[in-house]
Amino acid sequence: MSDRAKIIETLHNEDSFYIISHMLPDGDSIGSLLAMGEGLQRMGKEIRLFTPGKIPYKYKFLQNSELVAHQGFGNAADITTIVLDSSDIERLGEFKDAVLSSKKIINIDHHVTNQRFGTMNLVDSEAAATGEIVYDLLKELQVVLNESIAESLYVAISTDTGSFKYENTTAKTFRVVASLLEYGLNPGAISQRIFDERPLSFYILLKEALSSLELYEGRSIAVMSLSNDIRIRSGASTDDLEGIVNYTRNIVGIELGILFYVESVSEVKIGFRSKSLDVSELAGRLNGGGHIRAAGCRLQGDFQTVKARVMAEARKMLKDLKT
Repeated sequence: MSDRAKIIETLHNEDSFYIISHMLPDGDSIGSLLAMGEGLQRMGKEIRLFTPGKIPYKYKFLQNSELVAHQGFGNAADITTIVLDSSDIERLGEFKDAVLSSKKIINIDHHVTNQRFGTMNLVDSEAAATGEIVYDLLKELQVVLNESIAESLYVAISTDTGSFKYENTTAKTFRVVASLLEYGLNPGAISQRIFDERPLSFYILLKEALSSLELYEGRSIAVMSLSNDIRIRSGASTDDLEGIVNYTRNIVGIELGILFYVESVSEVKIGFRSKSLDVSELAGRLNGGGHIRAAGCRLQGDFQTVKARVMAEARKMLKDLKT
Protein backbone atom coordinates (compact mmCIF):
# COMPACT_ATOMS: atom_id res chain seq x y z
CA MET A 1 0.00 0.00 0.00
CA SER A 2 1.36 3.44 -0.96
CA ASP A 3 1.89 6.13 1.66
CA ARG A 4 -0.93 8.13 0.09
CA ALA A 5 -3.34 5.22 0.53
CA LYS A 6 -2.11 4.73 4.12
CA ILE A 7 -2.72 8.41 4.84
CA ILE A 8 -6.25 8.27 3.45
CA GLU A 9 -6.94 5.15 5.51
CA THR A 10 -5.51 6.77 8.67
CA LEU A 11 -7.53 9.96 8.21
CA HIS A 12 -10.68 7.88 7.77
CA ASN A 13 -10.09 5.50 10.68
CA GLU A 14 -8.64 7.62 13.49
CA ASP A 15 -10.75 10.00 15.54
CA SER A 16 -8.36 12.76 16.57
CA PHE A 17 -5.29 14.52 15.19
CA TYR A 18 -2.78 17.21 16.00
CA ILE A 19 -1.98 19.39 12.98
CA ILE A 20 1.09 21.61 12.86
CA SER A 21 2.91 23.85 10.38
CA HIS A 22 6.36 25.44 10.43
CA MET A 23 7.97 28.36 12.24
CA LEU A 24 7.77 31.79 10.62
CA PRO A 25 4.38 30.80 9.15
CA ASP A 26 3.51 32.00 5.66
CA GLY A 27 0.31 31.93 3.64
CA ASP A 28 0.71 28.33 2.46
CA SER A 29 1.46 26.95 5.92
CA ILE A 30 -1.43 28.82 7.58
CA GLY A 31 -3.92 28.27 4.77
CA SER A 32 -3.12 24.56 4.58
CA LEU A 33 -3.29 24.22 8.37
CA LEU A 34 -6.73 25.84 8.62
CA ALA A 35 -8.16 24.02 5.60
CA MET A 36 -6.96 20.61 6.76
CA GLY A 37 -8.24 21.26 10.27
CA GLU A 38 -11.71 22.35 9.21
CA GLY A 39 -11.91 19.60 6.61
CA LEU A 40 -11.23 16.92 9.22
CA GLN A 41 -13.73 18.57 11.57
CA ARG A 42 -16.36 18.22 8.86
CA MET A 43 -15.56 14.48 8.92
CA GLY A 44 -16.33 14.43 12.66
CA LYS A 45 -12.71 14.34 13.80
CA GLU A 46 -11.29 16.09 16.85
CA ILE A 47 -8.38 18.32 15.91
CA ARG A 48 -5.92 20.70 17.54
CA LEU A 49 -3.96 23.22 15.48
CA PHE A 50 -0.42 24.40 16.25
CA THR A 51 2.34 26.54 14.84
CA PRO A 52 5.66 27.47 16.54
CA GLY A 53 5.33 31.06 15.35
CA LYS A 54 2.59 33.64 15.61
CA ILE A 55 0.29 34.13 12.63
CA PRO A 56 1.10 37.30 10.69
CA TYR A 57 -1.59 39.96 10.97
CA LYS A 58 -2.51 39.82 7.30
CA TYR A 59 -3.68 36.19 7.63
CA LYS A 60 -5.71 36.64 10.81
CA PHE A 61 -8.86 37.35 8.79
CA LEU A 62 -9.03 33.65 7.91
CA GLN A 63 -11.71 31.77 9.80
CA ASN A 64 -10.45 29.71 12.77
CA SER A 65 -7.04 31.41 12.80
CA GLU A 66 -7.70 32.27 16.45
CA LEU A 67 -7.78 28.53 17.22
CA VAL A 68 -4.12 28.02 16.30
CA ALA A 69 -2.08 27.45 19.47
CA HIS A 70 1.57 28.35 19.97
CA GLN A 71 2.14 26.15 23.02
CA GLY A 72 0.59 23.22 24.88
CA PHE A 73 1.33 20.48 22.37
CA GLY A 74 1.72 18.04 25.25
CA ASN A 75 2.13 14.28 25.12
CA ALA A 76 1.41 12.99 21.61
CA ALA A 77 2.31 9.34 22.19
CA ASP A 78 -1.28 8.25 21.56
CA ILE A 79 -2.10 10.57 18.69
CA THR A 80 -1.21 11.02 15.03
CA THR A 81 0.33 14.35 14.11
CA ILE A 82 -0.05 15.87 10.64
CA VAL A 83 2.90 18.08 9.69
CA LEU A 84 2.23 20.52 6.85
CA ASP A 85 4.55 22.46 4.55
CA SER A 86 7.73 21.60 6.49
CA SER A 87 10.73 20.39 4.51
CA ASP A 88 12.44 19.06 7.64
CA ILE A 89 11.61 18.42 11.27
CA GLU A 90 13.83 21.29 12.45
CA ARG A 91 11.31 23.76 10.99
CA LEU A 92 8.96 22.82 13.82
CA GLY A 93 11.22 24.60 16.29
CA GLU A 94 10.31 24.02 19.92
CA PHE A 95 7.63 21.49 18.93
CA LYS A 96 10.13 19.15 17.25
CA ASP A 97 10.65 16.70 20.10
CA ALA A 98 6.95 16.55 20.95
CA VAL A 99 6.08 15.81 17.31
CA LEU A 100 8.73 13.09 17.14
CA SER A 101 7.05 11.42 20.12
CA SER A 102 3.75 11.10 18.21
CA LYS A 103 2.20 7.72 17.60
CA LYS A 104 2.46 8.40 13.86
CA ILE A 105 3.60 11.37 11.79
CA ILE A 106 1.90 12.26 8.49
CA ASN A 107 4.26 14.49 6.51
CA ILE A 108 2.49 16.50 3.76
CA ASP A 109 4.61 18.90 1.74
CA HIS A 110 5.65 20.14 -1.71
CA HIS A 111 9.26 21.20 -1.14
CA VAL A 112 11.75 19.38 -3.35
CA THR A 113 14.16 19.33 -0.37
CA ASN A 114 11.73 17.51 1.96
CA GLN A 115 13.58 14.95 4.10
CA ARG A 116 10.72 12.40 4.34
CA PHE A 117 10.78 12.41 8.14
CA GLY A 118 7.24 11.08 8.57
CA THR A 119 5.88 7.65 9.33
CA MET A 120 3.93 8.32 6.14
CA ASN A 121 5.05 10.89 3.57
CA LEU A 122 3.02 12.64 0.91
CA VAL A 123 5.52 14.90 -0.83
CA ASP A 124 4.69 16.23 -4.30
CA SER A 125 7.29 18.69 -5.54
CA GLU A 126 5.19 19.25 -8.69
CA ALA A 127 2.41 20.81 -6.61
CA ALA A 128 2.37 24.61 -6.59
CA ALA A 129 1.72 24.68 -2.86
CA THR A 130 0.99 22.38 0.04
CA GLY A 131 -2.52 23.84 -0.19
CA GLU A 132 -2.89 22.18 -3.59
CA ILE A 133 -2.07 18.79 -2.04
CA VAL A 134 -4.51 19.42 0.83
CA TYR A 135 -7.22 20.27 -1.73
CA ASP A 136 -6.67 16.91 -3.46
CA LEU A 137 -6.72 15.05 -0.14
CA LEU A 138 -9.97 16.66 1.00
CA LYS A 139 -11.57 15.80 -2.33
CA GLU A 140 -10.37 12.20 -2.04
CA LEU A 141 -11.76 12.08 1.50
CA GLN A 142 -15.08 13.32 0.04
CA VAL A 143 -15.12 16.35 2.31
CA VAL A 144 -17.72 18.89 1.18
CA LEU A 145 -15.87 22.20 1.00
CA ASN A 146 -17.33 25.50 2.18
CA GLU A 147 -16.38 29.15 1.79
CA SER A 148 -13.93 29.24 4.70
CA ILE A 149 -12.03 26.13 3.57
CA ALA A 150 -11.95 27.45 0.01
CA GLU A 151 -10.64 30.82 1.20
CA SER A 152 -7.87 29.18 3.26
CA LEU A 153 -6.82 27.06 0.28
CA TYR A 154 -6.94 30.07 -2.06
CA VAL A 155 -4.62 32.00 0.27
CA ALA A 156 -2.28 28.99 0.51
CA ILE A 157 -2.00 28.60 -3.26
CA SER A 158 -1.99 32.27 -4.27
CA THR A 159 0.77 33.19 -1.80
CA ASP A 160 3.11 30.34 -2.72
CA THR A 161 2.73 31.16 -6.42
CA GLY A 162 3.33 34.87 -5.85
CA SER A 163 -0.21 35.66 -6.95
CA PHE A 164 0.23 33.15 -9.81
CA LYS A 165 3.42 34.79 -11.12
CA TYR A 166 5.97 32.11 -10.22
CA GLU A 167 7.13 29.20 -12.35
CA ASN A 168 5.42 26.69 -10.06
CA THR A 169 2.02 27.89 -11.34
CA THR A 170 0.54 25.17 -13.58
CA ALA A 171 -2.63 24.48 -15.51
CA LYS A 172 -3.75 22.34 -12.59
CA THR A 173 -3.19 25.28 -10.24
CA PHE A 174 -5.67 27.37 -12.20
CA ARG A 175 -8.18 24.51 -12.33
CA VAL A 176 -8.02 24.13 -8.55
CA VAL A 177 -8.31 27.88 -7.98
CA ALA A 178 -11.23 28.14 -10.41
CA SER A 179 -13.09 25.52 -8.40
CA LEU A 180 -12.35 27.41 -5.16
CA LEU A 181 -13.77 30.64 -6.60
CA GLU A 182 -17.10 28.85 -7.05
CA TYR A 183 -17.57 29.23 -3.28
CA GLY A 184 -18.10 32.99 -3.55
CA LEU A 185 -14.59 34.25 -2.83
CA ASN A 186 -13.56 37.80 -3.70
CA PRO A 187 -10.04 37.42 -5.16
CA GLY A 188 -9.56 41.18 -5.47
CA ALA A 189 -10.24 41.81 -1.79
CA ILE A 190 -8.08 38.85 -0.73
CA SER A 191 -5.21 39.97 -2.96
CA GLN A 192 -5.38 43.53 -1.63
CA ARG A 193 -5.19 42.24 1.94
CA ILE A 194 -2.33 39.75 1.55
CA PHE A 195 -0.18 41.29 -1.20
CA ASP A 196 -0.71 45.05 -1.34
CA GLU A 197 -1.49 46.44 2.11
CA ARG A 198 1.59 46.93 4.29
CA PRO A 199 2.13 48.87 7.51
CA LEU A 200 4.35 51.95 7.39
CA SER A 201 6.96 50.01 9.39
CA PHE A 202 7.46 47.70 6.39
CA TYR A 203 8.46 50.60 4.15
CA ILE A 204 10.78 52.04 6.79
CA LEU A 205 12.46 48.63 7.03
CA LEU A 206 12.57 48.32 3.23
CA LYS A 207 14.32 51.71 3.03
CA GLU A 208 17.00 50.37 5.39
CA ALA A 209 17.36 47.19 3.34
CA LEU A 210 17.68 49.06 0.03
CA SER A 211 20.30 51.37 1.53
CA SER A 212 22.45 48.29 2.20
CA LEU A 213 22.24 47.02 -1.41
CA GLU A 214 25.50 45.57 -2.79
CA LEU A 215 26.11 44.11 -6.25
CA TYR A 216 28.63 41.36 -7.01
CA GLU A 217 29.94 39.32 -9.94
CA GLY A 218 29.32 41.86 -12.64
CA ARG A 219 25.94 42.81 -11.20
CA SER A 220 24.73 39.21 -11.26
CA ILE A 221 24.27 38.90 -7.48
CA ALA A 222 22.35 41.43 -5.38
CA VAL A 223 22.77 41.40 -1.61
CA MET A 224 20.89 43.26 1.12
CA SER A 225 21.52 43.06 4.86
CA LEU A 226 19.39 43.77 7.90
CA SER A 227 19.79 43.14 11.60
CA ASN A 228 17.45 42.63 14.49
CA ASP A 229 18.62 45.98 15.90
CA ILE A 230 17.71 47.76 12.64
CA ARG A 231 14.31 46.06 12.60
CA ILE A 232 13.54 47.18 16.14
CA ARG A 233 14.78 50.71 15.44
CA SER A 234 12.49 50.83 12.39
CA GLY A 235 9.48 49.93 14.52
CA ALA A 236 8.98 46.83 12.37
CA SER A 237 7.91 43.35 13.43
CA THR A 238 9.39 40.12 12.13
CA ASP A 239 6.28 39.88 9.90
CA ASP A 240 7.59 42.91 8.01
CA LEU A 241 10.62 40.92 6.83
CA GLU A 242 8.42 38.85 4.52
CA GLY A 243 8.90 39.77 0.88
CA ILE A 244 11.86 42.14 1.28
CA VAL A 245 14.28 39.64 -0.30
CA ASN A 246 12.20 39.72 -3.52
CA TYR A 247 13.44 43.23 -4.24
CA THR A 248 16.91 41.81 -4.93
CA ARG A 249 15.68 39.45 -7.63
CA ASN A 250 13.56 42.12 -9.32
CA ILE A 251 16.60 44.13 -10.47
CA VAL A 252 17.27 43.76 -14.21
CA GLY A 253 20.28 41.50 -14.84
CA ILE A 254 20.34 39.92 -11.37
CA GLU A 255 20.56 36.12 -11.35
CA LEU A 256 20.67 35.65 -7.59
CA GLY A 257 19.26 37.76 -4.77
CA ILE A 258 20.30 37.31 -1.14
CA LEU A 259 19.02 38.85 2.09
CA PHE A 260 21.09 38.45 5.26
CA TYR A 261 19.12 38.97 8.46
CA VAL A 262 21.35 39.08 11.53
CA GLU A 263 19.15 37.76 14.34
CA SER A 264 21.93 37.85 16.96
CA VAL A 265 25.70 38.08 17.24
CA SER A 266 25.87 34.33 16.62
CA GLU A 267 23.01 33.54 14.20
CA VAL A 268 22.14 34.77 10.71
CA LYS A 269 19.07 33.95 8.62
CA ILE A 270 19.60 33.98 4.85
CA GLY A 271 16.95 34.19 2.13
CA PHE A 272 17.65 33.34 -1.52
CA ARG A 273 15.70 34.28 -4.66
CA SER A 274 16.60 33.61 -8.28
CA LYS A 275 15.46 33.84 -11.88
CA SER A 276 17.32 30.82 -13.27
CA LEU A 277 19.32 29.19 -10.45
CA ASP A 278 18.06 26.32 -8.32
CA VAL A 279 18.46 28.04 -4.96
CA SER A 280 17.06 25.02 -3.13
CA GLU A 281 20.37 23.36 -4.03
CA LEU A 282 22.30 26.38 -2.78
CA ALA A 283 20.33 26.39 0.48
CA GLY A 284 20.83 22.64 0.75
CA ARG A 285 24.59 23.06 0.68
CA LEU A 286 24.14 25.30 3.72
CA ASN A 287 21.80 22.94 5.61
CA GLY A 288 18.69 24.81 4.48
CA GLY A 289 15.98 24.15 1.94
CA GLY A 290 13.03 25.50 0.03
CA HIS A 291 11.86 25.89 -3.55
CA ILE A 292 13.81 26.02 -6.80
CA ARG A 293 13.49 29.81 -7.05
CA ALA A 294 12.97 30.66 -3.36
CA ALA A 295 14.85 29.08 -0.47
CA GLY A 296 16.72 29.89 2.70
CA CYS A 297 18.79 28.72 5.63
CA ARG A 298 20.03 29.65 9.11
CA LEU A 299 23.71 29.62 10.00
CA GLN A 300 25.53 29.93 13.30
CA GLY A 301 28.37 32.41 13.47
CA ASP A 302 29.08 36.11 13.25
CA PHE A 303 27.78 38.05 10.25
CA GLN A 304 31.07 38.50 8.37
CA THR A 305 32.00 34.81 8.70
CA VAL A 306 28.55 33.67 7.59
CA LYS A 307 28.47 36.16 4.72
CA ALA A 308 31.86 34.99 3.43
CA ARG A 309 30.74 31.35 3.50
CA VAL A 310 27.45 32.07 1.74
CA MET A 311 29.02 34.29 -0.91
CA ALA A 312 31.64 31.63 -1.68
CA GLU A 313 28.89 29.07 -2.33
CA ALA A 314 26.87 31.61 -4.33
CA ARG A 315 29.82 32.49 -6.57
CA LYS A 316 30.54 28.82 -7.15
CA MET A 317 26.92 28.14 -8.14
CA LEU A 318 26.86 31.13 -10.48
CA LYS A 319 30.14 30.02 -12.08
CA ASP A 320 28.73 26.51 -12.59
CA LEU A 321 25.63 27.98 -14.26
CA LYS A 322 27.70 30.07 -16.67
CA THR A 323 29.93 27.09 -17.43
